[in-house]
Amino acid sequence: MAGLVVLNTRIGLLTATLLLGVAGGLVGCSSTAVIAPESSTTAGELPYWQAGELATLDQGQHHPAVNALLQQAEQARQAGEWPKTMSYLDQARQIQPRNAAIFYRQGWVSVQMNQPAAAEQLLRRGLLFSHDEGLSRRIQWLLVDVLQQQGKQAEATQLRSRLEAERS
Repeated sequence: MAGLVVLNTRIGLLTATLLLGVAGGLVGCSSTAVIAPESSTTAGELPYWQAGELATLDQGQHHPAVNALLQQAEQARQAGEWPKTMSYLDQARQIQPRNAAIFYRQGWVSVQMNQPAAAEQLLRRGLLFSHDEGLSRRIQWLLVDVLQQQGKQAEATQLRSRLEAERS
């Protein structure tokens, strides 16, 4: 009987130790991304990206899993595999659901997939979460293009005028 009590105590201590280790590891996974400011962008530079830019667009700090997914998205983008690119970006957004740069990327990919309505929704959501002036401008310039593609000329013209006035 005493041997059984010692065995139960050891199992209980081992279980508690394992749970603390797992909990400690999960605490490191819940860090918030810090996005560094971007350089300003003009309408002529959008919506095209240079090779490698999908993964380093905002040059910010991301969760390690998001970094890996952005790299995979960039590889898929280079191969022209738009659905696969969007899938990786969807996974990244599940990890960081308020990351405006991910919404921007998804909006851009939606444009490449000829889905301007989806792109508009993603870009508008990205604007809600963007705290960076440069990223917000990039999102808005792409939004101008998306609005034009959908025949929303008045809204596109109004947004373009406001962006050009802010640039002056």
